[in-house]
This record gives sequence, C-alpha cells and structure tokens, in this order.
Amino acid sequence: MTLTDPEPDVAPAVARETTHHGPDHLVLSEHPVFRRFWYAVCFTDDVADGPVERTVLGQELVLWRPEPGSAVSAAWNRCAHRDAPLSMGWVKDCHLVCPYHGWEWDAEGRTQRIPQFPTAPHPTKSGLTMVRAQERYGMVWVCLADDAEGGPVADIPPVPQYAAPGWRVVPERQWDFACTAMHLVENNVDPGHVAFVHRATFGNPDNAELTEADVERTAYGFLTRNEVPVESRPGEVGATVRSTVAQVHLPFFMHLHITYPDGLQHVMLKAITPVDDEHCVILQTVLRTDSEAERPAADILAFDDVVEQEDATLLDRLPAGFPLAPRLNAHAKADRASLLLRRLYAELVTGRWTPGVGA
Repeated sequence: MTLTDPEPDVAPAVARETTHHGPDHLVLSEHPVFRRFWYAVCFTDDVADGPVERTVLGQELVLWRPEPGSAVSAAWNRCAHRDAPLSMGWVKDCHLVCPYHGWEWDAEGRTQRIPQFPTAPHPTKSGLTMVRAQERYGMVWVCLADDAEGGPVADIPPVPQYAAPGWRVVPERQWDFACTAMHLVENNVDPGHVAFVHRATFGNPDNAELTEADVERTAYGFLTRNEVPVESRPGEVGATVRSTVAQVHLPFFMHLHITYPDGLQHVMLKAITPVDDEHCVILQTVLRTDSEAERPAADILAFDDVVEQEDATLLDRLPAGFPLAPRLNAHAKADRASLLLRRLYAELVTGRWTPGVGA
C-alpha cells in the first residue's frame, strides 16, 4: 500500500520523503522478518541450576545449561510427546528432563532416553525444536528463524566499550512494559519527554527547551546526537547537561553513549525484546568510566529503576498499534529521530531495508 502524507513540520533532511510505503500501523506478528533478529531474553546468570522460560514474539522458549559453565541451549517450550512445558522440568546428567513423562534430551535437542521403554527406538519426531542461542555482554540472545527462514539477518550489535580498559560493567535488570517494542525504542530516542515524564527524577518542565538534534542513517539503523539539560544523575544532585549519541540497531537494540561536562562517560545498553504484539521487556546494562567507590552500582540501579517505572507508567497507556504513516500524528522538530525510526520500520516490513547499507 502506498499513501501520500502531508509533509511534517520538521527539518528537510528528515522530511524530504513524504510518500509512505507500507501499513499504517506495525503489528509484529504480521511480519516474519522480525524473527530473523537476535533478541536478549535474560542475563547469563539467570540460567543456572535449571531450565527457565521466556517468550519472544509470542513463542514460548525453554533455556537451560546441560552442565554448569556450558553454553546455553534454547528450544520451543514444548515436549513433542504430550506438549508439556519443558521449563517445568529439570536437568539431570547433562540432559533436559520433561516433567510429564521423564523423556530426556541432550544439548542439541536429540532424544536420549524414554524411561518407559528405554531400549526401544525413539520416535522420529521426538526431538526438540531448537532455537539459535548465544551469550554476549552478560546476556543470553536468541534468534527464532531457522535455516528455512534464512537465519539471522544481522549479527548481535558490537559494543566496543564492553570489557574495554577504563570501563566497568554495571549489570542492571529486566523491566516489563505493556506496550510495543517500537513504542519503547521511540521513547528512548525522544529527548522531549525527559523534562515531563521524568520530572520527579532528572527532568524539569521549566527547562524543556532542546538544541536541534543531528540524525544520521547508518548501516544498522541510525544514530542521533543531542544535548539535554537534566537536574541530576545517578546518586547525585545538581543540574548538568547530558550529551548523548544514541544508536539504534534495528529493530530494537539501543546503545546510548552519554558524556557529562566533567568528563564522565556513561553507556546504556538497552536490549529491548518483543514478548508479543502488545508487550516487551528491556534488559539493561550500564558501562561507566568511573569506579565503584566513586559511584556505587546500587545507586545507579536504584536511579534507573525509578526512571524505567516512570516511562512504564505512561507507555503502558498508549494504544497498542504502533503508527507508521506520518499523517496519523502531529510532528515537530524534536521528532526527527522518531520519524526516521518509523520510516526504517516501514522499509523493513516492505523489504526495502537492506542490512549493512546506510543512507
């Protein structure tokens, strides 16, 4: 579908394309391409003594370690025998055990034991439906697409600061949102909401004016640079300015590199994962150039916990459908990143976006 929309009131660099290609609203379950990306589903320490359950794009998964220290395995959370949720099972002798009838599988999902008839041949369809999984940046990532679907369309995004000299890692936690993953990404590239949504933490409605942001398409999505006045930062009191380079790696991973006037650098890794069409989660890790003695990790987490709850209070009330067509909303100069994000999503679902190719 092609619709011609009125030109939004934004800078020419973003508004030069006024013809909308694609659906008016984005519903993830209608577009299989989203299965071809990597999503963080939990922190590595979450998969320890037994299997855990997670849901990505409506697909329930089971994650487990065959033995302590081994790589994480992932599969559909369903036993081929009688559909029991394998996340209710356990790990024994390096095998995942079904809680219903005790069937067992190895790390690759191959059936190893059926206790009722241990010497009989295993049924052809008794193996698990496995899912790609890998660990990076202290998180477990999965990609739902199998080889027939083409596998991953892109790799997990690079994070040069992770484990680099002069940087420390502050793992935070998972926050749940009753909104689409697209709404949460858009919120995080929207500097205009800070003064109002976060007025109880680091925003000030009386100091809401912004400088015009730079927005640039990249091979993986886009980046934007802006400066935002804030009233505080984690564990501290006092107004300052956040100079931020926000990178969006399609579809939902964000790398926010913040620099303060005193030289402190603060990176937020925001791994946003769609649970289904109307819910998402964010797993967040912070990287900083100061020390634990200078600013305890507990202070940083406590601050971000309040900030995420402030966002959730508002975002959870937004309509479920994420609008792509520009004519569906009003737009201003502060929305340049949001408009580009919507355009990229439209390109992605219509096959017009090519990974590895920038502007």
